[in-house]
Amino acid sequence: MSAELLMGVDLGTSSVKAVVIAPDGRMLARAAVEYPVLTPRPGWAEQDPVTWVEATLATMRQALSDAGVPGAAIAAVGLSGQMHGTVCLDAQGTVLHPAIIWADQRSRAQVARVMLEIGTARLGAWTGNPLATGFMLATWLWLREEAPEIARATRTLLLPKDYLRYALTGTLGTEPSDASSTLLFDTARCCWSAPLLAALDIDVSLLPPVHDSAAVAGTLLPGIAEATSLLPGTPVVYGASDQACQALGHGVLEPGVLSLTIGTGGQLFAPVVAPVYDPDLRLHLFCHALPDRWHLEAATLSAGLALRWLRDQIFAGTSYSELAAWAAEVPPGAEGLFFLPYLAGERTPHMDPSARAAFLGLTLRHHRGHLIRAAMEGVVFALRQGLELMESLSVPVTRVVASGGAAQSPLWLQLQADILNRPIDRTRTVEAAAVGAAFLAGVGSGLVADLPTACRLGVQWEGEAILPEAANAARYARAYAAYCKLYAAVEAYQSAQVS
Repeated sequence: MSAELLMGVDLGTSSVKAVVIAPDGRMLARAAVEYPVLTPRPGWAEQDPVTWVEATLATMRQALSDAGVPGAAIAAVGLSGQMHGTVCLDAQGTVLHPAIIWADQRSRAQVARVMLEIGTARLGAWTGNPLATGFMLATWLWLREEAPEIARATRTLLLPKDYLRYALTGTLGTEPSDASSTLLFDTARCCWSAPLLAALDIDVSLLPPVHDSAAVAGTLLPGIAEATSLLPGTPVVYGASDQACQALGHGVLEPGVLSLTIGTGGQLFAPVVAPVYDPDLRLHLFCHALPDRWHLEAATLSAGLALRWLRDQIFAGTSYSELAAWAAEVPPGAEGLFFLPYLAGERTPHMDPSARAAFLGLTLRHHRGHLIRAAMEGVVFALRQGLELMESLSVPVTRVVASGGAAQSPLWLQLQADILNRPIDRTRTVEAAAVGAAFLAGVGSGLVADLPTACRLGVQWEGEAILPEAANAARYARAYAAYCKLYAAVEAYQSAQVS
């Protein structure tokens, strides 16, 4: 059988997913394996890179088996992965420390010091981005100060998906979409930021070479091929960040189309043709997987995570469908109950790792459905703040495409339409990040001419758009105005408690 199929692998925060697709986007199989986030101390978030590799091999093997095709049918493998995290390798390529991932908050002091010493203006000019805890720059500064023996032994810093590719192929490297999420990268010029590295005394030799996302990085090592049932020598492309890959999976390449993802976290992804950034650094500016294309990104850290927290901690033993059914019984606005979704701090627009979640406006009238609906509404209110920031930079938004697990929920979709007061479109793509990674493999292997062609062939739209209901949109506009005032009130309360 000729090699005419593609495999995409998405290394997520809670699981790794693999898909087998045809170049025209037809999905033959998908598989997933879960793994935990380790929290050895409050505010810490780590994962074991060895666990990533073991889960990936099992997932690739299962996807190939479920597709019912031989390993020889796979022309190439593409990778997607969670952003910002840090894997430290020694001179022999051995992992020195558990991976410190995006949700980690231990580097607050380092973030504050960089913002004080470098300042918003220079950080914006050098990277186009704000610095947050969990980003590679902040993590590396923490390691230098708090774990100097690890820092001294480190010879290479890798992002999660780049470590996975190293384990699969033995090739060290990265690509612009993920590299720009480290805060060590000059996003406008697509290279490591020399002035930032000099200012913080970071040796550029710690950072891997940068290549195009669709370029072939190497081929599967013999042992990896045996463990996955693929052929030795199968090409593996450099891949892209999970946000860039999910945008590919939904065909979000051109300005005017915005991807709205509600998964563990929530993100807005808006392609731009020039590297414009928010001078107040409330938004992120990252490279797209498409050459000469960037994207603005707004992020809220606890989106689906807020619903999972309610399910696990308050309504244990309840399914997500039951939670949604309870919430659907409650009128829009949750009868005056608000939720700030800051269970893990917040990024856009506050960039505050110390931000705390809160229910506000509770009365005896409120019940479980109100709590759930308020949490869901709070997540979309937070995303609306990011959308308004993007529009303040003259970024056009003519179409909103729903992504993530919430795209399968009628209530989540209607909340997005009503709170944003915009039609919400959907594609038929499932596991969009893994599919986007497979598109990159198609381009890298030569099966597909380029990424626009891959998206045109492989992305299909699902039915009619979900339209906002006028009465609900008006009610939410009033509620949103109140929501925007709550962060400052809660922050003032926290400050009073601390002092």
